[in-house]
Amino acid sequence: MKLAWTLILTTALLHAAGHTRPSGPPAQQPVDATQSDTVSLSPETLIEPGVSIGALKLGDSQDRALELFPKKYEDQQWDDSCGTTFTWADTENKIRGGTLSIRVKKGKVFQIESGTTRFHTVEGITALDPPEKVAHSYKDLHAYTLLTHPSAALGDRPLVFWVDKKRGIAFSFAYYPSQHKRYLYKTIVFVPGKTFCPEQETTNSPKWQAINPYSIEPPVELAPN
Repeated sequence: MKLAWTLILTTALLHAAGHTRPSGPPAQQPVDATQSDTVSLSPETLIEPGVSIGALKLGDSQDRALELFPKKYEDQQWDDSCGTTFTWADTENKIRGGTLSIRVKKGKVFQIESGTTRFHTVEGITALDPPEKVAHSYKDLHAYTLLTHPSAALGDRPLVFWVDKKRGIAFSFAYYPSQHKRYLYKTIVFVPGKTFCPEQETTNSPKWQAINPYSIEPPVELAPN
């Protein structure tokens, strides 16, 4: 079973350019980061809402982003309606792998997405964590779903997002079929008060639909499958 999940993750990370690069279902159970004395507050691994992920800050230049995260063979780059996206594969991460996505417009970073356990919030929230952990630390989040074509690597269900627009942070949840539950797929940092790009869509897209706060599944009328 462990080998099978590893193969799924490897395939997902090397997915063809031009679409979402899912990291796939977790290869193992999330590391418990709820103990405050186990959470590193190093600026190199910290996610700060509306500010930065690691050393990369919103507003940094594209050159700065590529200096911090040099492009490797496994990495991807593509253009879409949101601008240019660089996806850096965390190949040195022994827990899960995963990716860091950097979105750039007019030469400046406007959105950063962590889908790797390398980075975490000050509360210790990181990729693979359960929705309950996010709900415990973040209040007044609004929920949305993205009704794009289901991806097997993301559990064949629409992604669900919990968003705090004022703080500039969003949490994207995918589905883990074998455990019948959601897990944190990505933590997204963007400019407070501004809109952000969920995957390759915009928040003006008809595929972007509001759902009840803290919902972990879309209502059946939106996603009958």
